[in-house]
Amino acid sequence: MRDEIIRWHADHAWQPFTQMKLAGEPFVVSRAEGVFLYDYNGNQIIDAVGSWWVAIHGHNHPYIKKSIQTQMEDLDHVMYAGFTHKAAAELSYRLSETTQHKLPRIFFSDNGSTAVEIALKMAFQFFANTDHKEKNKFVSLMKGYHGDTIGTMSAGSRSVFHDVFHPLLFDVILAKSPSCPFVDFYNEEKSAVHLQEAIEDLERIFYIHGPNLAAMILEPIIQGAGGMNYYPPLYLKKVRELCDRYDVFFIVDEVFTGCGRTGKFYAFQHSGIYPDIIAISKGLSAGYLPIAATLSTEKIYQGFYSDDRMHTLFHGHSMTANPPGCAASLASLDLIDQSYEMIKKLEEMHSSNLLGIKQGPASSLIQETRNIGTVAAIELKLQYSYTGNFAYEFMSLCKKDGVLLRPLGNVIYITPPYIIEKEELGKVYEVLERNVLKLLG
Repeated sequence: MRDEIIRWHADHAWQPFTQMKLAGEPFVVSRAEGVFLYDYNGNQIIDAVGSWWVAIHGHNHPYIKKSIQTQMEDLDHVMYAGFTHKAAAELSYRLSETTQHKLPRIFFSDNGSTAVEIALKMAFQFFANTDHKEKNKFVSLMKGYHGDTIGTMSAGSRSVFHDVFHPLLFDVILAKSPSCPFVDFYNEEKSAVHLQEAIEDLERIFYIHGPNLAAMILEPIIQGAGGMNYYPPLYLKKVRELCDRYDVFFIVDEVFTGCGRTGKFYAFQHSGIYPDIIAISKGLSAGYLPIAATLSTEKIYQGFYSDDRMHTLFHGHSMTANPPGCAASLASLDLIDQSYEMIKKLEEMHSSNLLGIKQGPASSLIQETRNIGTVAAIELKLQYSYTGNFAYEFMSLCKKDGVLLRPLGNVIYITPPYIIEKEELGKVYEVLERNVLKLLG
């Protein structure tokens, strides 16, 4: 069977973020259990990246599988326009509940990029619907990444991922990315000094462009694909203040950081503020089925609630609020509610392992280590671009050693399922250190 799969793959597959000519032969997964992926020969790999930040509860979880199976016995699919169903209605309520019902309106879709695209459309059309068409611009952060649709590529910082599409993209106003040495991350006084330049730049942007701004969008606390850049919650408080002052919507992209990833359900909750729009996906269904959601305030919803049909949010997907996806998400939310002690334990295990790395033989190769909640990052002293060879070579070596790791530039991140045990995580760090030394030492 494996040989046939490899042949089909070679003849027909075209994978994301992959130069197929240089990719080599893939690891053919036959099954998965917990933190492990297995091939047809019984070899196992620890999924230390949660299969692109998605598998937060581990693979093949019996509770989620049972929830999907139960749903499929009653309803497989129905169009989500003029019809609804229990799983969608309950998931809408549960998601509203995660915001203390401050963002009670839920628009479903099927992936993170689309959830963000919808957020942009909501903000833009709200001001068009309310006769403020001059408010039609967006602010985002340098190093920001929000997806790969035309709209979300436009909203993010220009990167190697998007260079070829530049002529298709609309302009946004890019603000300096907030940053802070991780050693000062939890020191409010010192972190405020580090953030000052970025805050002053943002104040300047709002002062100049405020009357024309529809929304500001950012990834809260951790800028993921931009290199796992961590910044303190104080910056979010300043964004909220400026958005309120200039009547600008605040959009948070929680596609990666949501669902308990940073120790709270949403990363923005570390700041004590609430945004106007939230985009969420990935951990929402924990990877069992494609689903995403965009949450908004009642104020935004009322900007579309009208006798004028042209005020409708004209956006939709065939699989919107698909019943098994909603069922998987409800099960995932149940498990997240039970996972916060596990997340705290994982944060402590990360801290212990990172300390060992910093004190070990690879210490001279490390620029900085960072960790919050379930996310750890090791920034290497390496001049490297996304299109270089380091990531592929490192990933290949780690796979041979039984660990899935996939660097972002010169940053190696570890985002395993929340259920990972001490010994399993220890192996991840052991393999990581060994292969950094092998390639760079």
